[in-house]
Amino acid sequence: MFRDNPLLSQLKQNMRQNTPSVEGTVKGTERGFGFLEADDGESYFIAPPHMKKIMHGDRIKAYIETNGDKTSAEPDTLVEAKLTRFIARISMTKNKLTVLADSPVINMPIRAKLVGLGKQKVNDGDWVVAQLKSHALKDGSFAAEVTGFVATATDPNAPWWVTLARQNLAKDVPAMPDSVEFKDDTTRIDLTDKPFFTIDSASTQDMDDALFVEKTAEGNLKVTVAIADPTSYIPADSELNKIAAERAFTVYLPGRNIPMMPRELSDSVCSLVAGEKRPTLCCTYTINEDGALAEEFKFFTAWITSQHKLSYTQVSNWIEEESTEWQPEAQLAEQLQSLATFARHRQQWRKNNAIVFPDQPDYSFELDDSGNVLAIHVEHRRIANQMIEETMVAANITAARLFRQNGDVGVFNTHAGFDPEKIDLVVELLTEHGIECTKEHIQSLPGYVELQRTLAEKANPALDSRLRRMQSYSIISASAERHFAMGLDGYATWTSPIRKYGDIINHRLIKATLTNGSAPSATEDEVILMSERRRQHRMAERDISSWLYVDYLTPAVESKQVFEASIMDVNRGGLRVRLLENGAVAFIPASLLHDNKKEVKCLVETGQISIKDQVEYSLGDVIYVNIAEINKEKRNIVAKPVEKIAS
Repeated sequence: MFRDNPLLSQLKQNMRQNTPSVEGTVKGTERGFGFLEADDGESYFIAPPHMKKIMHGDRIKAYIETNGDKTSAEPDTLVEAKLTRFIARISMTKNKLTVLADSPVINMPIRAKLVGLGKQKVNDGDWVVAQLKSHALKDGSFAAEVTGFVATATDPNAPWWVTLARQNLAKDVPAMPDSVEFKDDTTRIDLTDKPFFTIDSASTQDMDDALFVEKTAEGNLKVTVAIADPTSYIPADSELNKIAAERAFTVYLPGRNIPMMPRELSDSVCSLVAGEKRPTLCCTYTINEDGALAEEFKFFTAWITSQHKLSYTQVSNWIEEESTEWQPEAQLAEQLQSLATFARHRQQWRKNNAIVFPDQPDYSFELDDSGNVLAIHVEHRRIANQMIEETMVAANITAARLFRQNGDVGVFNTHAGFDPEKIDLVVELLTEHGIECTKEHIQSLPGYVELQRTLAEKANPALDSRLRRMQSYSIISASAERHFAMGLDGYATWTSPIRKYGDIINHRLIKATLTNGSAPSATEDEVILMSERRRQHRMAERDISSWLYVDYLTPAVESKQVFEASIMDVNRGGLRVRLLENGAVAFIPASLLHDNKKEVKCLVETGQISIKDQVEYSLGDVIYVNIAEINKEKRNIVAKPVEKIAS
């Protein structure tokens, strides 16, 4: 009776005219309340009743109410809804169809209807794709349409299908045409007598790079990188090329991969299988004794036959003298030692003249046939990994040089350094930490590289974390831009054409230079799609890993197993840690850091947490934790610090 009263509406409107308002982004919590992160940097509490009208991630306009020394936000206008297409589970309540968004901070059921599923039936708990069609703040209530089926509630493969569907990635393997034809417009050199070899993980089937190393008369090292040549089987105007362009990358997830092209091509016809003659695109380059990459290089096409399929582990064990179980023959041994020398020299040169990322271990999941985690293995980057990494980095630098000589046309990986809009804040922050600089200097490539070396010497994780938030994003570009994060003038990958569509484009462009012909470069739409696919793949790998970690660590809640953990982030609610034994990420809320939460202060700006005004935790610290709680539905891991490892 009062809701539509025009006098009350007018009174409310008059009151609103004198109430301050802000725009910002909603941050939800599992407990039903939320916060409005305003554009001016302030944060305002949103009470649970108001949160029922909005969702985490929404951009809204809100009125700010003050009650004593407390301020809160009342949502008023929806600027932009965060939730549009989303993954959800079916929930049948009193014969009414609702969906529950698969989100750790969106808990409300949303009424829904089925659209376009044909004869597909859905049951309670099934996974589906939904589209939000109405928003409570704008339309009075939330409503959605179920537009796609993902997996049944009991499907053991649901974690993979849900992850792929969330990122809008294909789950099927491309079909092989009835036939593929080898086409070649280049003159290929026969190098089948050269002792090429591959180094990959033991289980790898899609091998796209083989190497041959020799010493020059001057004592320098000359490397020939031979790369699989799928463009000889996939014409630019073919259906296979359209599929590869749409997928952009092979998807690598724990337990499975979904190739960019048919497996018959990626794992057999194009793969550099030992003992099989294969067409390749090659590059020969030389490094000097100081590790500098010589200016001279040569691209050409060739036939090669890889003579050895080697694994990272066996090569590292031999070079690092950790095992004598495998011994290479004399000719191969000489090549491997030369390549190890190459890697060490190149890495030192890059440390002195460019930027080398600190080594971080990889974590691999060992799964059974049902997708259950049997073990998680820590894989440190050993000498064999560095050998392959350095040869490929040098090859991609060389491709960028070639493209610069031919009109800067190609697909480049680029990074612009610090965000120009935040550069004044960067200078201010560095000055606070005793690093004097000008924005002009750190916006230049030499200045940026110099700054990164200074930061490495200071070893300040909190400062590094804050500066990372002021960086630009790495993107894929069709123009020759610099890669600040690597400290390079240009970087154009061509060494993984079986797995990356951008490398296919670069192959065609390189081959065009060999024939004085032409090939189309990437369009703006293609590079945007490649950048987006790369982001989606990273998110998919993170999502499926979270799913597997939750199942794997559930027994640790009861066993009270103790883990070493590194503090990787501090936010106002607590801190996040990475378990060093297996790579899982867990959250430690402030309430578990100390008995009296009011005495805990989360110092986000400095990356520290104080208790009773004494700093107890800092970014980069290694602490011991138990797994306190695991929420399988939300895939959250909550940890709690312990003082020492249990005996």
